[in-house]
Amino acid sequence: MLSLMGNFNRLWLPRMINYTLVCGSTFMLGTGLALVYRLPPGQDGGKGLMMLGMSRHGWGDFHFYIGLLMSVLVVLYLALHWSWVKRAILSIKHTLGWIALLVALAIGLIPLLLSVYR
Repeated sequence: MLSLMGNFNRLWLPRMINYTLVCGSTFMLGTGLALVYRLPPGQDGGKGLMMLGMSRHGWGDFHFYIGLLMSVLVVLYLALHWSWVKRAILSIKHTLGWIALLVALAIGLIPLLLSVYR
């Protein structure tokens, strides 16, 4: 019984992170679809429309903050599994690991490097 409790305590945090990431991903998909199709953008697109008492901007803020929370959880997940990540990246057999790392960095950094114009 004692070893079972130790195993539960060791697995509790990763499982909660996984469950939260699944729920967050589903929420992000739902709010993203709602922002595009139910509260459309544009000058008159979503003007005055509300969903559960929130406007397009309120839902957009909610979508953004859930995205930030999920980013923190992904970093925490990777930190908890760092030994596996390191082995996968350093292994010659896992060149896909290097490609995935470079693609992830590009996806994260490209929006910060793009020019903004009016």
